[in-house]
Amino acid sequence: MQSILNASLFVSASGIMSLVAGFVSSVVIARLLGAEGTGLTALAVWVAITAAIISSTGVPAIVLRYISRQENTAEAQNGLVNLLYRRFLWPVLLASTLFLAYGVGDYFFEGLNNALVWGIAGLICFAYAQGHYVIAADHGLGHFHKTAQKTAWGCALQIPVTIAGAVFFGPAGAMAGYLCRYLPQAFGLSAYKHPSRTEGIEITPQMVRYGQSNWLTIVLDTLVKTRVEFLFIGFFFTVTEVGYFAVGVTFSSLILQLSLYLAAGLTPGFGKLHDDHAREDLQLSYDRALRWLSLLLVPVSLGGAAVMPALIPLAFGQDFAAAIPIGTLLVLFALPQALSAVMLSAMLAFEHDRPLLLINIVFAGILVILNLVLVPVYGGVGAAIVRGLIGVFAFAFMLTYCHKALGLSVNLVAMAKLLVSGVACAATASIIVFFIDGLPGLLLAIPGAAFVYLAFLRLIKPFPRNDLNALGRLISDKFPCRVQPVALRALAFLQ
Repeated sequence: MQSILNASLFVSASGIMSLVAGFVSSVVIARLLGAEGTGLTALAVWVAITAAIISSTGVPAIVLRYISRQENTAEAQNGLVNLLYRRFLWPVLLASTLFLAYGVGDYFFEGLNNALVWGIAGLICFAYAQGHYVIAADHGLGHFHKTAQKTAWGCALQIPVTIAGAVFFGPAGAMAGYLCRYLPQAFGLSAYKHPSRTEGIEITPQMVRYGQSNWLTIVLDTLVKTRVEFLFIGFFFTVTEVGYFAVGVTFSSLILQLSLYLAAGLTPGFGKLHDDHAREDLQLSYDRALRWLSLLLVPVSLGGAAVMPALIPLAFGQDFAAAIPIGTLLVLFALPQALSAVMLSAMLAFEHDRPLLLINIVFAGILVILNLVLVPVYGGVGAAIVRGLIGVFAFAFMLTYCHKALGLSVNLVAMAKLLVSGVACAATASIIVFFIDGLPGLLLAIPGAAFVYLAFLRLIKPFPRNDLNALGRLISDKFPCRVQPVALRALAFLQ
């Protein structure tokens, strides 16, 4: 469990940097380009990233799961990366080329500005795909610090490039910031070129099957958990309505991305415990992972939903007031979607990829049907309701599956105590922003809600003693000396 927490520290640090850079970029784009420009940028970036995920054909999942099973030499591990890269490259190049071709065609119908949008989308597609291929190799070998370093460089580039690009080139220029965000990871492939040995490395049918099932699962999961609603809203309404939904989904996306970063070490960590037949340690790690992830995300989700009426106009301007109900619903229901990352990691570690694929097929189909029914009538609010319902039912189903099929149980009493604390936190924030408008209300609501949340945690004590002891050892071993006293005092408050 300590190795998983150690991995999560590095990935979380890089994730927080990425979230901050992404949020600032979203605010800049909304302020400079308005709802229409925001909608076009968000749609193009989402399509580019979705195309990158589809064209990767599951190869990064194979690298992530199986690179640690190679001989413990750089030559063998690099050999697997390079051997699989040959399968990975051509579909990604094809997808990126199609974007560029579409941009050339769009030049004759819509003009240079739209052509540049889709041209840069093609470059984002390639950079994102290759960057995540490199991240899979880094994480599979436990080199989480490398991801953190490359993320820091990308985030340092993203914000100034987004600002300058949006001012001088509009949506296409703003998208250049996202391109710069993924370039450091993409260039990281050079670290796996030498030394390399591909002789004797076998890509087994099981590895291929695992990658294909995982690929289909991720593609469907992308549709369910990201921004496929852009397509429905754009079809039935206008790109301006897409802009409202893009602003509304910004905060829930932060929560979902944060959960992925926090849970990034779980799949290889659970997989190692499963391969070593360390059943008790695996059960303990699974239960703790869900509990500690809930500790962080419950107040962020429930409390965040309570302050959306004040936060969205403050961040994006009064022109985006129509996004408030959308943002409130999405942030509220982001919690079960985010916590599903733990069950997803467990199912992948057990190589139960086929059931996971079937789950995502069913929920993706329901998502499409409900969006076709509700979006034409209720617009972005209808899309938010659909996403929330899908997230709740998917979480409940996966939690039940892990309990019955994998034998992994959860301390439901502790989870209920965390939920009660989160509801108290949200109620406090809601009351404050209701009576005090604007920035003053927000500045009072956030610390007030945090105080109530901590007070409830202290009162009802949701964490077993062995959880706190394990975290205390991790703080003593891994945290910087200057941070340790503060962290240990905060931990003592929960005891």
